[in-house]
Amino acid sequence: MPKYPNVNFDIKSMELEDLLNYWKEIKEDQNLPLREQFNPAAVPQCLKYIVLLDVKEQTPKYFIRLAGSAVNPAYLEPITGRYLEQILSQKDLDEILPQYEHTVQFRVPTYMHGSADVRANIRLKYERLILPASSDGSSVDKLIVGIKFADIKQGLLDRPIYKT
Repeated sequence: MPKYPNVNFDIKSMELEDLLNYWKEIKEDQNLPLREQFNPAAVPQCLKYIVLLDVKEQTPKYFIRLAGSAVNPAYLEPITGRYLEQILSQKDLDEILPQYEHTVQFRVPTYMHGSADVRANIRLKYERLILPASSDGSSVDKLIVGIKFADIKQGLLDRPIYKT
């Protein structure tokens, strides 16, 4: 029995539910949607929660290509251009990376909720949806991640550093 069921997610956030529905729409009858089919502007309500990652062959493996304006403030610095493995504590990596690996290996969406240390011993609750995508239609080399932190204050989102 897989650890991350790919049906009947208990998604709390309307934005992550919308992101999953949009992924299913662009996937159609394909095994994997192409990254080029994903148009973030088609789900504007989700934009600030989206993280786009490249899946690399080497370690570190998960390169953050783009992080939404509601994600960066959790870390108090932009995370775009860094590896996921560089921004998480070892404890959180041990918990979180298996979800990413499952999505890549089995080519299915996964959902998880929990909490993570995002900075200086501050844990934030989150829910995360990971959606596989491909640049060539066969291998999962792209991930579309929706992550919504429960405890981000609106004032942090409005800081100019995160509006680039």
